[in-house]
Amino acid sequence: MEIRLENIRKTFGGKTVISDLSMIISSGSFTTLLGPSGCGKTTLLRMIAGLETPDSGTITLGGNCVFSSEKRVNTPPEKRGLGFVFQDFALWPHMKVRDNVAFGLKAQKKTGNIEKKVREALHAVQLDDYGDRYPSELSGGQQQRVSFARAIVTEPECILFDEPLSALDALLREEMRSELRSLVTERGITSVFVTHDQTEAMSMSDMIAVMSGGQIEQYASPEEIYTKPATKFAARFVGTSDWIDQNSMFRPENASLEKTSDNDEKFMAKVTGSEFLGSTYRILLSYGGEKWVIETSRKVETGTDIPIYVKQNSILSIRN
Repeated sequence: MEIRLENIRKTFGGKTVISDLSMIISSGSFTTLLGPSGCGKTTLLRMIAGLETPDSGTITLGGNCVFSSEKRVNTPPEKRGLGFVFQDFALWPHMKVRDNVAFGLKAQKKTGNIEKKVREALHAVQLDDYGDRYPSELSGGQQQRVSFARAIVTEPECILFDEPLSALDALLREEMRSELRSLVTERGITSVFVTHDQTEAMSMSDMIAVMSGGQIEQYASPEEIYTKPATKFAARFVGTSDWIDQNSMFRPENASLEKTSDNDEKFMAKVTGSEFLGSTYRILLSYGGEKWVIETSRKVETGTDIPIYVKQNSILSIRN
């Protein structure tokens, strides 16, 4: 399902939350809306779902217009054919797992082979033996798997994810990233994923829309955003950036303590700290009022001035 947003605008109480935003999400892709709290990413997701109504613009799902301020079209959420996975799992506590998963099928009156569909959905999320349990008898990770099963059992063309991993601990989040990505990719489901966690966005996405102040700073692949950030906000928000001046920066992996070629540029920086990470040291530096971070194979004494060599072709000029 291709998703087209054209000139979407949304205000709350006179404050603009989304400002004249347009983007195309390709069918079958995993696209992340990434940005800090208050940037408008969840509001945008809810407008795609039909849970919020834009002030103006057009939303098209799979070639069908589901919202148009000009044509006065506003298809209700239950008729948009979308799955939705919430941050807080949103499971019915009085229903067993199998009934929670079957709920969407019953609501859509898709009751044919319902038991088989529920079994297949639970198998897909590795919960074959948990159908007769209640949500309170499950761990947080298991509850989130139930919410995934409930989303895929109706066989939607698109699933919207509103920070679904944020309530899980760090190790479980990492495990669930790959499981979630595999789950939707194998089924060819278009996925729109909201998060403020850049690691989630970079590791899971085909495309990322970096958002700030209700606008898209950059919409590109993770690799392009990291290596060719379009704006200063994108450069600072995604990955670690070491700034030489207001318009020039480099990524830490492109710097070293030793000169590696005649094209290296030399900078003298002061060591402000050193952190042992096991296989490497994380060196904290100060240069011209800016804070730098690089990783090295050896420890450096705090308070010393040391040369930092940066590949000239890795220094990026960003003026937006």
